[in-house]
Amino acid sequence: MIPRNPRITFEDALPHWAPNHSFAQITNAGSTSLPNVETYLNKIVARAALEIEDCQLKEDMRLFTAQEGNHYRQHRLFNKTLYTRYPKLKVLEDDLGRDYERMLARTSLRMNAAYCEGFESTGIIYAEFFFEQIDDLTKDADQRLVKLWRWHLAEEFEHRTVCFDIHNALGGGYFRRILGFIWASIHLGRYSKRVSQYMLSVDRETMTPEQRRESIRLEKQYRARLGRFAFSHMLKVFSPRYNPRTKRAPRGSFELLSEIAAAGGPQPA
Repeated sequence: MIPRNPRITFEDALPHWAPNHSFAQITNAGSTSLPNVETYLNKIVARAALEIEDCQLKEDMRLFTAQEGNHYRQHRLFNKTLYTRYPKLKVLEDDLGRDYERMLARTSLRMNAAYCEGFESTGIIYAEFFFEQIDDLTKDADQRLVKLWRWHLAEEFEHRTVCFDIHNALGGGYFRRILGFIWASIHLGRYSKRVSQYMLSVDRETMTPEQRRESIRLEKQYRARLGRFAFSHMLKVFSPRYNPRTKRAPRGSFELLSEIAAAGGPQPA
């Protein structure tokens, strides 16, 4: 596990970086959550470090926070590029940030750690989906954005065990882990849908009726496709024997991370 910085210049490709604009905007909506959620993750990991004595886990936590720091800095730039066209985005982001402030202030460390593990579990699912299930959607897309997302998701897979181990080290059991997974999935799912529907509604204001119908059709088609894949994989998370260590790396993820590290070198952690 090493922090990497792919140094991709992508701003001029936003927001419609893929031919299927509905797919691009639903993916873009995920970016708007990340500066808040990943800053929150790092704060919880820092708090957990004060209670954990395992030296190897503490080193993993240090590298985890370095990777997540690189992620949210890239996505903060990503999101700022969207604000002019979609001014309500900043308001929605700030609302999410206040959710995390309340969670940090009012929720126990162990329950927050369960939420973090829930978020990381969904990252594993989305990594496999993005690397292996949507080649038809990314084939003619701007490859800078494809690489940006794949880099992020490949590192999410790489550090997939850290929050799981933190949860266990803090005494979290099966039921707390499942509650955290459900909580994170519903919380961020609702946020992402609200944001993507807002951006798509702005886009549709300048469309013809025919274009609007096609945009709505593509949105429904992609949401159903993602939903079917995610649901089947979420069921595995509910197993008492679930362990992210057993997961197979998504096709091409290891090669991409090796390429990025070779091109730019790892960022000092």
